[in-house]
Amino acid sequence: MAKTSDRTSARTRARQALAEKQRKRRERDERIEAAATRYFAAADAIERAQREAGEAIKALVDEGEPRGEIAELLGIANRDIKAALDTLSNDDTGEGKKPSEDVSAESDDSAHDDTDEDRHVA
Repeated sequence: MAKTSDRTSARTRARQALAEKQRKRRERDERIEAAATRYFAAADAIERAQREAGEAIKALVDEGEPRGEIAELLGIANRDIKAALDTLSNDDTGEGKKPSEDVSAESDDSAHDDTDEDRHVA
């Protein structure tokens, strides 16, 4: 009889451990889902703000204001004016910035790449 009791107790502990593991996984999944929701809501808000900024700047440009003066009045760099207008024109055409267009993330140091490659070879 003790053997049956031990098996029952072991099964009970295993079920409890599994239930605890599943509970923790559900909680983790809920946290990840909430974080993803917040992230995408913020990303959408940023996109809207960029579009609205571009529209405001475009309205000034359409009224004949020089970009340099707009930048000075707003206290931003000329490149920010261009970026805002580019963002607006990309939204109008349905185009997005392609990853290959971002040259700031690319490395021109090919010797460094060779060194990294040598380091990771087993």
